[in-house]
Amino acid sequence: MGQSEVAVAGMVDTFLLLMVARTGDQLQGIKRGILELADVITVSKADGDNQGEARVTARELKIAMRLIKSDSEHPTPVLTCSSYTGDGLDEVWQAVLDHRATLASEGELDVRRAEQQRDWMWALVMDELTTALRRSPKVKAISKGLEQSVSRGDISAVEASVKILDAFKADF
Repeated sequence: MGQSEVAVAGMVDTFLLLMVARTGDQLQGIKRGILELADVITVSKADGDNQGEARVTARELKIAMRLIKSDSEHPTPVLTCSSYTGDGLDEVWQAVLDHRATLASEGELDVRRAEQQRDWMWALVMDELTTALRRSPKVKAISKGLEQSVSRGDISAVEASVKILDAFKADF
């Protein structure tokens, strides 16, 4: 699971995971982490020749979700839909609305929003620090050489990072 999935999950009230039915072992390539983040899972393209494959994928995902979230009092809905025919779209939207209603009734919506705001604050701080670090004249002066030294194995990444941070601190 990449950082982008975690970032998105932290920004939304309901994390809808949209899957596409594939041939072969559908679950083999799916990372457990992304499934743990999902509040609603939908297998799309459940139309025409893909209907059977979409149902099989949804069934396998339901089994996987029971194993992953076995103690959950709110099981993650796993649905199928087709944007081509419109089948299942109302059910997907209702699952999103139901999830939001559950969060609101349990007071979890306010908690998530507060967490989102704190996470956003720190993300902004990190972005500004990264920008300042990269713009630092002293860091610019040594960074390319350190990158090359790390690539060659002359120094460790830890040693190089200490040198970069020391150079950055020296700017202040």
